[in-house]
Amino acid sequence: MNTAFKLFICKGYQGTSLNAIAKKSGLTKGGIYHYFDSKENLYYQVLKDFFTPNGIPKWLENIDLNIKDLIWKGFESLKEKKKYIQDLVGSDTDDAILHYYTFLYEATRKYPEFQRAIDESDKLKIGVLTAAFKQAQERGEIRQDLDPEVLSFELDALLQQLSYLNFVNPGIKQNQNMFKRLFDNYWLRLKV
Repeated sequence: MNTAFKLFICKGYQGTSLNAIAKKSGLTKGGIYHYFDSKENLYYQVLKDFFTPNGIPKWLENIDLNIKDLIWKGFESLKEKKKYIQDLVGSDTDDAILHYYTFLYEATRKYPEFQRAIDESDKLKIGVLTAAFKQAQERGEIRQDLDPEVLSFELDALLQQLSYLNFVNPGIKQNQNMFKRLFDNYWLRLKV
């Protein structure tokens, strides 16, 4: 399944053959059929394993931190996310992000239940972030006139976009201090 996953994420469903999977894994095509009745079944099992919910992002595990530190952990997590995607795809080139997003898109269009899994994970993440922003308002760390749920969506969208830009934007690739500058600018809008 690991070999199949690497091929599916790099070449897509259509671009991956059972012959290629067999060759890379050291199995015969018949050996694959011993475990999976078709390429589609193997693909589905790979996706099922990949989309197994794994909870909230590591940087959100302690929402009792002051909100400024928690948000900074989100910005810092972008480096880890880039490495995670590179390792997943098996490439440290910029096109790793293209393979990753293409894989997600193809999988969720072919099997909508995996899009629902992503949506549920996002809902959980937004819920935790919203609770953190509410606590921060109660502690007087951020402005009271801001909607905690909207702040959560905004921060999540910003971090997702920066995750993509971390691969393709020359300004970020050449200036690793850019994340700190973006964080500082973001924080200015929240603080009391």
